Parts: sequence; structure tokens; C-alpha cells
Amino acid sequence: MTTNNPRIAILGAGVSGICMAIKLKEAGFSNLVIYEKADRVGGTWRENTYPGVSCDVPSHLYSFSFAQKSDWPKLYAGGSDIQAYLEDVSEKSGIIRLCQFHTEITGATYQNYEWVVSLTDASGHNKEEKFDYIISGLGGLHSPAYANVPGLEDFKGASFHTAKWDHNVDLTGKNVAIIGNAASAVQAVPEIDDKVASLTVFQRTPNWMMDRDNKEYSGRALKIMRLFPIIPLLKRLRTFLWAEFVLHPAFRENSLMQKFARKRAEAFLRQQVKDPELLKKLIPDYSVGCKRVLIVDSYLKSLQKDHVQLVDRAVKAITKHGIIDADGDSHNFDVIIFATGFNPFNIVSSMEVKGPDGSTLSDCWQENIQSHKTVAVSGFPNFFMLLGPNSALGHNSVILMIEAQVNYIVKCLKKMRKNGWTSLNPKAGSQDEFNTFIQKQLKGTVWQGSCSSWYKDSDGQNFTIWPMSATRYMMNMRKPNFSEYDVK
Repeated sequence: MTTNNPRIAILGAGVSGICMAIKLKEAGFSNLVIYEKADRVGGTWRENTYPGVSCDVPSHLYSFSFAQKSDWPKLYAGGSDIQAYLEDVSEKSGIIRLCQFHTEITGATYQNYEWVVSLTDASGHNKEEKFDYIISGLGGLHSPAYANVPGLEDFKGASFHTAKWDHNVDLTGKNVAIIGNAASAVQAVPEIDDKVASLTVFQRTPNWMMDRDNKEYSGRALKIMRLFPIIPLLKRLRTFLWAEFVLHPAFRENSLMQKFARKRAEAFLRQQVKDPELLKKLIPDYSVGCKRVLIVDSYLKSLQKDHVQLVDRAVKAITKHGIIDADGDSHNFDVIIFATGFNPFNIVSSMEVKGPDGSTLSDCWQENIQSHKTVAVSGFPNFFMLLGPNSALGHNSVILMIEAQVNYIVKCLKKMRKNGWTSLNPKAGSQDEFNTFIQKQLKGTVWQGSCSSWYKDSDGQNFTIWPMSATRYMMNMRKPNFSEYDVK
């Protein structure tokens, strides 16, 4: 190991990777490289280009604390605005020069106190590079999930996932199906419903919804915020405090705030939907927040148009000409769009991460996806993750979590550099203790409720959500406890 100037590989140039690189650079680590499979930075916001793509966290909070933007055009930024912001931050910070684009990581093996990274470069050549540390910025949600439905290969029309939107497919005058009714569906439907001949949304289970009221800032308001940067900072603080002290308590089962949230969410649906049959399909029978709460603009208006239909049955099979639902009814379509989310923590499918004893991360996560402090895994020295298990939020901005993790990792690396340590590996007991604590805290929350969600594995264990406040997380990650690690 090069202790004074360690070699560090950052995987992915999305929000996490950008933040990590900036803060490592500020801390004096210069031997950095960011591997990115695409041709530019952006991650999620580069990949997702479906119509209507936007953030469901207010813009001033969905941005780095150290790189505030005073003139977001809307309260909730669109995908292209966030992408432009990330590109701008990358250019101004200089970390764009650390990026190796068109490079795909296929594996990483820890041997002789260093990581040997296997990659395919922009020329298509297979190479190996050696590093002292690997930091994954791939996150838990980068691999699109497709409905496990037989017959897709037989479908004669066009089909694609919202995360891989095919802009070459003209939807004008087409009969279109959308499988799924969650985050991407509620944003895309209002953008395409006036183009298509018919639109059918297939819903297995309903989702609780709230009104977004995505107002566009006037030219005068933007000018004032540019002149007085304290105003967007106050907006950011107000949003944060509301999420922490009003919204977060609502995610406790049977709490007064949960009852209030349910009453408000149901009232919103009843106000927006007058058709009793459609309303019956849309009101969930589980607690608000058990599944991700959808923040909507005009989705409910779209569902009530004459040529739009909501089918509250699962898709049983796909045929040459369309879909057979769970009741056996056939529906003919020209285009099928999957709005079926992502495979959580699918890092192990795209690359094999192998520890010193030959065990792979895939092996370790086969039965139980877990980590130490959400950023490291026992048995994999000098390997860190951003947005690892149980660091997603159901109530606040995930960028708060990213910055806390980055701060923690930087402190770990600075300590190792100062002390001349070559290896930092979480103790198995410390990791077990941390995850026992997490699962205990999840009890009594809606995230551990009875509904089926991508938050949980097949055994019902929630490996995704941080159950406490973002403030608690930031305090928890403020200072590493090195007694929880085996150090060499």
C-alpha cells in the first residue's frame, strides 16, 4: 500500500461518486480515478430520460450542501435540470478530469493488501489495475427490474423499461400498456396520455399519493434568490425541519401522525377522483409509507380520461399481441412499457467482488444483505459503499445520507494515512451488532409493515431503509469508532 498517497478507485460518476471525489480531493487525496461506464457524469439522472422525469424532493434540499444552486427553475427539479447541475459541479470542482468514461468494472479481488480491479476500457480492451481502496458509488438502485412474466420475447410490438426509455418509439396513435403504477409511471403517464390512442396502466397494488404542487418560480423570484442566497438556504432548512419533525413521526405504526397522514392522503384521493369504482382501486389497505408514497401532479386526472384505463390485476403473461391479466382477460397493445422499478443492491450482478478468503460479496449477501454502518462489509477490507444497505430514506433527501457517508469514509482514510495502516476491515461482531440494532429500530415502523415492497427481501427483512431520522444518521456517522474494525 502507498500509505502517503493511496490509490483510490471510485466506481460510478453519479451523485455519490461526484460527492466522494470532491471531498477526497479536498482532503488531499490526489491519486484518484473515477470509473464510469457511460460517456458523462450523472448516474440516475443521466440514465433516466423518460417523459416527465423529476425529483420528488424539493430542489434546494436535493443538492449538495457545499454547492448550493440558488436558481432552480421549479420547486421540484426535472431530470435534465439535475443532470445539468451535476455536470456543472463536476466541471467547477475539477473532478471531471478524474473520470475514465466508457469503462466498465467486471470484478475486483483483494490480495496482498490491495485490490486488483478487472475492467474493460473505452477501446474494448480487458485490463487490470491495482488500488489500495475501492469506493462503490453504484448505489442500490441502478439495475432496472422487469416483471417476471413469461412471453415477453414473443411480443411483436416495442417494449422497454422507463429507466431505458426508447425515444425512437413514436407513441402517437398507439395502444400503450404501462406495467406498474409507482414513481416513474405517475410521472410519465401525464406526459404521454394525449399522444396515444389508448393507455392502460396495470396495477398489482395501489400506492398512497400526495399532491406535489410543483410550482415554477417566476423570473422575479429567481432574481431575488440570486441576489439573496440566504433565501434558498432558508427554504432548504425549512424543508429539512418539516421532513424530520413532522413527516418522520408519521411513519410509526398507529401513531397520531400516521393516522393524520392516512386521513389526509385518503381525502386527497377522494377529492381528485369522483368515480367510485376507480377510487376503490386506488385506496390502499396498508399504512401510509409501507410502500413509497407517490408525489403526483396530474396523474389522477390522466387516469380519468376516457381513453385511459386502470387495470387492478397483475400481468399473467405476454403474448404476440399484448397482455393476459390475472383474470385471463386479453388486452392488445402496440407498445409495452415496464415501470417496474429496480433490483436493489444489484452491484453483485455487474461485477464480482472477492475478499481475501475467496468469498464473494454475492455469497455474503445471498441470505442476508447487510453492512457495517451502511458503508463497509466484514471480510472485505478497504472496500466502501455509498448508499449501502439500510441507508435509503423514506422521508428526507438521500443526499444528506450521501454526505454523511462521504464524511465518514474520508475520516477513515485520513486516519489510515496518518497512522500508516494498510487494512481496515469491520469486525463480524460489530457488523452483527449494528444490523441487530437496525432491525430493532425498524420494529413498529410502517417500513416493516405487512405490505409487499422493494424495501424488504423475501423473508420480510428490511435491508433498504434507515428507520430513524436523518439527523440521527448524521450524528451516528460523525466519527468512526476504530475499535469496531480489525486494523493492520
